[in-house]
Amino acid sequence: MYVLLLRLSAPLQSWGSESMFDTRGTDDMPTKSGVIGMLAAALGKKRDEPLDDLAELEFGIRIDQQGTKVNDFQITQMGTKLNANLSNRAYLSDAVFLAGLGCENIDFLKKLGSALMNPEFPVFLGRKSCPPTQPLLLGIRSTVSLYQALYDEEWQVPDWRRRGAFRFSDRVSLRIVMDDRLTQNGSVKKDVPVSFSPFRREYGYRYIIEMPAKIVTREQVFTVTEHDPMQGL
Repeated sequence: MYVLLLRLSAPLQSWGSESMFDTRGTDDMPTKSGVIGMLAAALGKKRDEPLDDLAELEFGIRIDQQGTKVNDFQITQMGTKLNANLSNRAYLSDAVFLAGLGCENIDFLKKLGSALMNPEFPVFLGRKSCPPTQPLLLGIRSTVSLYQALYDEEWQVPDWRRRGAFRFSDRVSLRIVMDDRLTQNGSVKKDVPVSFSPFRREYGYRYIIEMPAKIVTREQVFTVTEHDPMQGL
């Protein structure tokens, strides 16, 4: 199997899978429909074009930094003949996720990676106000499974964030949640895009399962060097 790995990080991101109308919430992690929407934009797909090739990709997320939920109250002026529109929108602040998209066709994944580096339409993390920070594309891994690729990849947070994560504990647990295509015993989520058309938005269901987390210890991250910088003097 081949896995395309993405680093999803930004000052703000938002991944709503169930909210509608004027109250827009966010899930605790990126949705498959949101990431596929980003890939479709990079490829230049129109909203009414089929998404079967993208929806077939196996999808998984590792939560490297959960971030903080923040709420934004917005007032939109609708013109002189209409009342102002009031809405509540939720975001994840300073979150970092590792996303994996797996299949057996490496050429297709290379096409997706190339599109992300040279997108036809702007890419964003859930909403147009949430552009991603770099690097977005981490590359393609050849591996036995999507889970193994998510587990093996390096922790995607900077050193100063890592030090804060170990402030109260010597161990950090990085949750891994992915498609459950084998047992189908996991939770059911309405998160598979069928159509992004504004006239017929449609989503299907997928099974998701929480896999054993990646455990990172203080000793693994902060190793003491034996190099003496004064030795040459």
